[in-house]
Amino acid sequence: MDVKKYIIRNRKRSLFTVLSLTFSSILLFTTSILISSFRDNLIKNVEREIGRYHVIIKGDIKKDKYILNMKYKDDRYFVTYKDIYKTYENTERICKGGCDGITYNDELLSLYGISKNKNVMKMFKNIIIFFTSVFGVIIFFIIYSLFKISVRSRKEDLCRLKLLGYTNFDLFKLFIKESLILGTVGIFIGFIISLCLNGVLISIINNLLSEIFISKLNISIYIPFLLIPLIYMIIIVLLSTFLTFKNVKTYSPIELFKSINDVDKVDVKLKDNIILWLSLVNYKRSKEKYKSLIICIFIATVSVNVFFLVLNYGLKAVDKYVIIPKYDLYVRVEDYDLNKISSDLNSKKSLIFKSCTGKAKIPKEKFIKGYKNNIDVLITNLKGNEIVNRVDIVESKKRFKREKYSRFKDLNEVLFISDDEYKIDGLSLTKKVPFGLENEESVIINLDEDFFNSVCSSYTNNLIITTDYKNIDGYLNNIIKKDGVPLSYLNVKKMKQITENVILVIKLFLYFIVVLIVLVMVCLTLNITSISMHYRKREFKLLNSLGFEKRKINLSLIIESLIICFKGWIYALPFILIIDKFIYKTLIKVFYLKNMIIDYKILILSLFISLMVIYISIYKNNDC
Repeated sequence: MDVKKYIIRNRKRSLFTVLSLTFSSILLFTTSILISSFRDNLIKNVEREIGRYHVIIKGDIKKDKYILNMKYKDDRYFVTYKDIYKTYENTERICKGGCDGITYNDELLSLYGISKNKNVMKMFKNIIIFFTSVFGVIIFFIIYSLFKISVRSRKEDLCRLKLLGYTNFDLFKLFIKESLILGTVGIFIGFIISLCLNGVLISIINNLLSEIFISKLNISIYIPFLLIPLIYMIIIVLLSTFLTFKNVKTYSPIELFKSINDVDKVDVKLKDNIILWLSLVNYKRSKEKYKSLIICIFIATVSVNVFFLVLNYGLKAVDKYVIIPKYDLYVRVEDYDLNKISSDLNSKKSLIFKSCTGKAKIPKEKFIKGYKNNIDVLITNLKGNEIVNRVDIVESKKRFKREKYSRFKDLNEVLFISDDEYKIDGLSLTKKVPFGLENEESVIINLDEDFFNSVCSSYTNNLIITTDYKNIDGYLNNIIKKDGVPLSYLNVKKMKQITENVILVIKLFLYFIVVLIVLVMVCLTLNITSISMHYRKREFKLLNSLGFEKRKINLSLIIESLIICFKGWIYALPFILIIDKFIYKTLIKVFYLKNMIIDYKILILSLFISLMVIYISIYKNNDC
C-alpha cells in the first residue's frame, strides 16, 4: 500500500490533520522563538554596556590558541575566548603560572548558562519547558483524539488489508509512515508560520515598548530552545500513533461480514416529538464517535477560561497594587522658576509648593491602637495648618493589603517633629488632599508659609502638572543639560503609556494562544463531523424519502450539537472552578483579594462558540 497515494486520496482528512499539527506547532514554537529573541537582545545589551569580554585577568599572561581577542587596560587583560562555553576551563589553563585577580563577566556568562554565580539561561529554559508542558498536554489530547477518530473511520479499510495478508506489524509501519509524513509537514509549516507571526509580534512589541528596551528586539533562533518544542511535538505525534494503534490490533477481517448498517437501526415511527427523539437516537448511536468531540470541547473550554482567569487576576492585581497618579509630571528642584516650566509645558492643572520630610511623634492617647506613634510626614507650605489623616498605604505582613485608615484620633494641639523637637499647635484634621498628593503614603501636614519656614530649615520646590505636551523628556533634559539645573522629575504620562502597552502586549499574547487553541479545536471538529456525516448520508436520504424536510433534519442536528456541546461544557465546569479556586488560594497568600473571579461571560461565550462551530461543521457536511 502506497502511503503517499493514500494520503492524497483522503486529502480532506489529511488536510485537517496537517492543520491541527500546524496550529499546535505554532503554539509551542512561538514561546521558544520569542524567548530566544529576548535572550539575544539581552546578550547584545550586555556586550554594549559591559563588554564582549569573558573574563578580566590581572597578571602576566600570553595569548594562545584558545583566546580570540585580548585587550590590555589599567594593568588588566580583558580576554575573549573562541569558545565561551570553555571560559572557566581556559582561564584555569592560562593562569597556571598564577594570576593576581580573576573577574568573570557573569552578566554575559549567565545568558549562556555557564556562570557559577547565576544562571539566566536556566530560568529561560524553565519558562519554555513550563509553557510547552502546559500546551503539550492540551495538544496531546487533541492530536490523540484526531488520530483515534481517523483510525475508527478507516476500520473497514484496515480489515480488508488484514484480509489481504497484512500483519499488525505491516499496518504499524504504515501508520508510522503516515504519522511521520503528516507530522513533518505540519511541524515544518507551523515553524515557518511561527517565525512570521513572531516577526509581527516583535514588531508590535518594539512599537509599544520602545521605552523599555535599550535596543530594538530582533527575531532570533537559539537551537537548544527550539529543540524543546520540537521534541515535544515528535513525542506527541509518536505517542498518539502508538496509543491509537492498540485498537487496530483488535480489528479482525470477520468484522467486514457482520457489520450492520447504522441506518437499519433507525426507528422512524412518526411521533409527536420525532425531532427530539431522532436527535437522542442519533447521539446515542454515535456516542463513541462523539467522545473525541466532547473531549475537544472540554479541553478548549478549560483552556480558554483558564487563560482568561489568569489575565483577569493579573489585571486585578495591577489595578489594585500599581498606583498611577492623577498628574502627568512631577518635578523636584532646589532653586528654579517652576512657573516657567508650568507655562512652557502648557499645563492644564498645576500645583507648585515647598516640601520637606521628617518624623512625627504622636502622643499615645491621640494615636490609633495597633500603629507606631513615630511616623513619616510630608510637610508642605500649602496653608491651612491642617493634617491629612486618612491615607492609602500598602502593608506587608503575611500579604500585601491596600486599605484606608485613620492613623490617629482627633488632634488639636500636639505634634512633635523629632529632629528639632518643634511643637506645632492649633492643627486640625482634614480629609481634603491637595492635587497630586492623593497617593502619598505618609501623613501630610499643610502649614502656612511662616510656620513652614520655621519648621523646615531645608526644603525642595515641587511642581505637579497635567499637560498634553508631547516631548516632556526632551524639554526637561534640555533644561538639565543646557542650563545646568540639577532637577529631578517623574514622567508619569510615560509611565501610564508604558503600563498600558505592557498590559496590551500580555493581552495580545494570551489572545493569540486562545485563538490557536480554538483553531485546533475547529480543525478537529471539522474532521470528526466530516467523517461522521460521510457515514450518515444514507440515513439522511432515507429520512428525506420518508417525508422529512431539510429544516427538520437541521433542527435535529442543532439539538444533537447542543447535547454534545453541553456535555463537554458541563464536564469542563468543575475543572474550571477547581483551577479558579487554586489560583485564588495561591494569590491570596501574597495579595489581598476579596473574592474569586468567575467570568460568566467567557463561560457562556465558550459554550456558544462550541455550539456554533459544531453545528456549522455538521451542517456543511450534511448533503441531504
